[in-house]
Amino acid sequence: MSFCFLSPIFVQHLSAVYSVGVNYGTLGNNLPPPTQVAQFFKDKTTIDRINIFDVNPDILRAFSGTRIFVAVTVPNGEIPNLVNIKYARRWAGNNIKPFYPQNKINYILVGNEVLHWGPQNLIDNLVSAMKTLHIALIRYGIQGVNVTTAHSLGILESSQPLSLAKFRPGWDKGDLAPMLQFLHETKSPFMVNPYPYFGYSPEQANFALFKPNSGLHDKYTKQTYTNMFDLLIDVVHIYMKKMGYGDVEIAVGDSGWASAGKTFEPKC
Repeated sequence: MSFCFLSPIFVQHLSAVYSVGVNYGTLGNNLPPPTQVAQFFKDKTTIDRINIFDVNPDILRAFSGTRIFVAVTVPNGEIPNLVNIKYARRWAGNNIKPFYPQNKINYILVGNEVLHWGPQNLIDNLVSAMKTLHIALIRYGIQGVNVTTAHSLGILESSQPLSLAKFRPGWDKGDLAPMLQFLHETKSPFMVNPYPYFGYSPEQANFALFKPNSGLHDKYTKQTYTNMFDLLIDVVHIYMKKMGYGDVEIAVGDSGWASAGKTFEPKC
């Protein structure tokens, strides 16, 4: 199965979207070299952001000097090590400093969907690792590179209607509140991976796929939503606001729709 990705999209409380990017994965066969990919994006598209799932130096070199912003990812397994400032400085020195400022690295994602997948020692060290890496960047004089992490919407409890959903107990105060405080202080976004695909049902196909539909009116938010994507993002923002962090921007790390899903599901 493959996915049509739309990432990262940066959203300010459901305001207009000005930048669209793609996830650049490297797990596949017969992939073109990074230099060819970078040249294609630069010359043939209006894409101005990419997200990579590591700190691949070949990709970073290929996008050096281009107009394209790059978000990089710290592997989940590195999270406990990054709590140590010496290790964090070494990591930043090896993986970020050689490519700054010629690369437009704008985000470092410390792990991916850590709260959802665990294990517990990664969860327990996530916020501390983010803070320590931020300090390491400052000590190198690296500015404008925000530290965040990407969450699946498994951080939300199931609820009907969705607007009444809240962050899962235990994660809300223990992990997400201190994380949101850090993001507030550093003016970094709270990043989520919303997939309308995972909430698919035949009767909601048009609502999930941005096709014409009668919309869904929520009596609690007083909003009428015409697609599931907007609804999912608003649910996240509603509870961020309830926690006192409504001013933290939301970024969409990745989203998409399967190009080859189950037989009864629409294809993108």
